[in-house]
Amino acid sequence: ALLLHGANGFDSQFAGYNRYASELANNGIDAHLVYYYSRDDEDRMARGDDVFVARFASWTRLVADLAADLKQQKLSNGRIGLVGFSNGGTLAAGTGAIDPDIAAAVIYYGAEPFPLKDPVTRLPPLLILHGDADAIIPVEQGRHLADIARKLGGKPEIAIYPGERHGFGARLSTANATDGLARTIAFLRRELNAR
Repeated sequence: ALLLHGANGFDSQFAGYNRYASELANNGIDAHLVYYYSRDDEDRMARGDDVFVARFASWTRLVADLAADLKQQKLSNGRIGLVGFSNGGTLAAGTGAIDPDIAAAVIYYGAEPFPLKDPVTRLPPLLILHGDADAIIPVEQGRHLADIARKLGGKPEIAIYPGERHGFGARLSTANATDGLARTIAFLRRELNAR
């Protein structure tokens, strides 16, 4: 599984992301933290530029290329999943839409891959986790992504957490984050055939 950070990268919550990856690994899922920003992206964001839409297609190709490389590794079972948080959740949906080799995607408080130029015609199996008090990416965005997946013939799993705000998945000491992680592990073990 490739873990895709939110807008702030890994720096502000590296310990949480690392713990999350460790929990996946402890449950038989190889987990890789993917930092998808380039130096130019970092410089532009430091100036206050919004690079998300402009760089989205490049980031999806980067993640797809990493997935293809991992799939070819000697110990790979050939199935790659994505776990994305916020911007990374939207990126996971976008990469899953363009790359038929993505076997599953977990979307934490993300949205439909709106920056893609072509309409979405496929999505991998999805697990969508969202708080209903999210003021940054409203829960309607998660529900809309689930609707798109259903229209494409998928059966997305969706869990809406009452009262949860944006970023709850990083707070692994809370009941809802623990539940989200447990759902993620069960979903990925099933979809990726992890042992």
